[in-house]
Amino acid sequence: MELKAFKRGARRFAAAACALLLPAAVLFTAPQVATADPVKPVVTADAKTYDENTGYYHLQGNVTVTSGDRVARMDDAQVSATNLEIWGQGNISLQKGDELVFTADAVYLEGFAPSATLFGRVKLERPGLVIRAESATCDWNAGTATFHGHVIWITDGREQVAGTLVYDMESGQVLKNS
Repeated sequence: MELKAFKRGARRFAAAACALLLPAAVLFTAPQVATADPVKPVVTADAKTYDENTGYYHLQGNVTVTSGDRVARMDDAQVSATNLEIWGQGNISLQKGDELVFTADAVYLEGFAPSATLFGRVKLERPGLVIRAESATCDWNAGTATFHGHVIWITDGREQVAGTLVYDMESGQVLKNS
């Protein structure tokens, strides 16, 4: 019974929050939570709908999630109104700063955690480097990206393969591969 009351309260809170949003563009800002990454993400999209039964927003068209120097773009996303979990799909690009660009088929972003998980045909590109894999997890606090599944990386025209690869995003070095 307590869980039903909690879900009902969460849905009411989310519906109230939805009413405050401008209809032409969707804008979400996560509540301030003490984490190692204090930057609150901002989410925008062309259109939104809210599902009272699930407590999720469905965002469509030019979905953008901005958090500090990181910008994720996608065609479509589902966003939890209570904890800002974002599941995105369609033309995923994730950019950190000016040089680091990831692409993928899908992405999971947890609004309160400084991380991103990319799925399906993941590709990282920066000058002089290309890494491809089936999935990758970015830990923004550690400054690393861990690639999993059929990893191929190309540096200076030389192609190498691995099952798993840990890449230091700041130094541009492969830390570990297996």
